[in-house]
Amino acid sequence: MFIPKPINLLDFVVSIASAIDHIDARIANHHKRVAYIANQIAREMGAPQRVQYDLVIAGLLHDIGVLSGHERHHLLEFEDSAAQNQHCEAGYRLLNKFRYFSDVSAIIRHHHTEYRHHPAAEADRPVPMESLLLYLADRVDVLIDKEQPILEQVDRIVATIARNSGGMFHPEHVDAFSELAWKESFWLDVVSPALSQILIANCKNYSVELENDDLLDFAELLAHVIDFRCHFTATHSSGVATVASILANLIGFSEDECQKTKVAGYLHDIGKLAVPIEILEKNGNLTSAEYRTMKSHAYYTYRILEPLQGLEEIRTWAALHHERLDGNGYPGRCTALTIPLGARIIAAADVFTALLESRPYRDALDKADVRQKLDDMAQRNILDRKVVQVLLANFDAIDTYRIQAQKEAHREYLLFRESIEQAPDAAAGDDDDLILQPA
Repeated sequence: MFIPKPINLLDFVVSIASAIDHIDARIANHHKRVAYIANQIAREMGAPQRVQYDLVIAGLLHDIGVLSGHERHHLLEFEDSAAQNQHCEAGYRLLNKFRYFSDVSAIIRHHHTEYRHHPAAEADRPVPMESLLLYLADRVDVLIDKEQPILEQVDRIVATIARNSGGMFHPEHVDAFSELAWKESFWLDVVSPALSQILIANCKNYSVELENDDLLDFAELLAHVIDFRCHFTATHSSGVATVASILANLIGFSEDECQKTKVAGYLHDIGKLAVPIEILEKNGNLTSAEYRTMKSHAYYTYRILEPLQGLEEIRTWAALHHERLDGNGYPGRCTALTIPLGARIIAAADVFTALLESRPYRDALDKADVRQKLDDMAQRNILDRKVVQVLLANFDAIDTYRIQAQKEAHREYLLFRESIEQAPDAAAGDDDDLILQPA
């Protein structure tokens, strides 16, 4: 067992939501607030504990399918529209293969379905009632003016939601929200700096713990969440994970350590969830400010994984993949004295894979150039010499495995893009039917 004890799935998802919310100050804590509001409405209605828990997870991840800054900005508009369905379908496609997310992904798939259109849902895409509840929670948060005291806004928010009962929102959900809304404690929790802890405490009687195989599957899922945001890196983490695990085996790591290395490879770029897609996909050189933002992803990889007990070694290996043995890497300016072998393997696998991939600003390098660059980086004390020696000695065999892994990831990416491009327009009423107004 490479993990001494199971990992709490909720702890992991809260950390992921924190990273997503960091992209844009306008959505700071949005996912946590939606999760809390949905959970509390479900509790007010007497929903089973499993439903309450699923709504927390769905709320934390409901916009994980947003693939552009423009799309994110549109979701912050108070008037809903028919353009919402693509990110709902993307979220569903990203999450539904993970066995613990089968119900959650279905909730997310329809979380912009209005109540008036609920009976007209396609037979092969039934709309869970939880989706309608999550939609209400999402719209409640959009109505909150983050610049004004929360208790001064209660009357306006309740009245706006009530006017849309039976149209946008399920009447029973609105009734439960209206009852809940008169509790000052509810609103103070919504804007509390301790909201993460409040959410976790509310779910303490129902949680899911990830064992080794679950963690590997979840790490691969997260790699797709990260990489599928940009077609240039759509298969990158899959390549790094494969190369790193093979390197670890050749260097003499145990089977458990090789598994850890593979998980670290999948997760090494998870901090890119905090980097705007416009920077990831920029066709040209980054400005100094953009480059600094890009470099921050290694820091956020560490912070996302930090709360998870049992992943300390994986966290370190993943987060230090841009550190250099000469001390000129980032984000911690670590030196050879503090960079463990696992992190050195991830760093070499990352460079190897990246050089063999195309980027917006360059084509993939040929094998001879990659060999030369790897050797040069080892000689300059950037990469570990022994790790690079093993990589170069087994270059073609390792590259064959990399190509195979990335081909499989590319097939999944193409299916993902096809599914969201063919997603039907979300049902929405005419503009005249919409009552929501800016705060």
